[in-house]
Amino acid sequence: MGDLTTIATIVTGIFIIYLGYLFGKKKMLSLIIGYSDNTFYGDKDKYAKRTGLTAIILGIIVVAMPLVVLILGEGAVQIFKYIIGIYVVIMIIVGNYWRFRF
Repeated sequence: MGDLTTIATIVTGIFIIYLGYLFGKKKMLSLIIGYSDNTFYGDKDKYAKRTGLTAIILGIIVVAMPLVVLILGEGAVQIFKYIIGIYVVIMIIVGNYWRFRF
């Protein structure tokens, strides 16, 4: 990874961690795409904590990526692509859990 790519990846990870903080601690649920107070039927505190925690974990994974690539080499990028892809799917499921309830 080049220097600019490394810096951009770390800045992106820090931004994702900050968004997770806003979701989880500050309860700024209006930042979540598709969230509406009128259509939400679940516990807002649980929803904020779960969404915030998953965003913070994703941010930590993104920040750790350049460090792991530095240690293991460029082959680790392919592994991180799959890890981040799977985690984003998990994040979407957690973020929309209230819609899937029967």
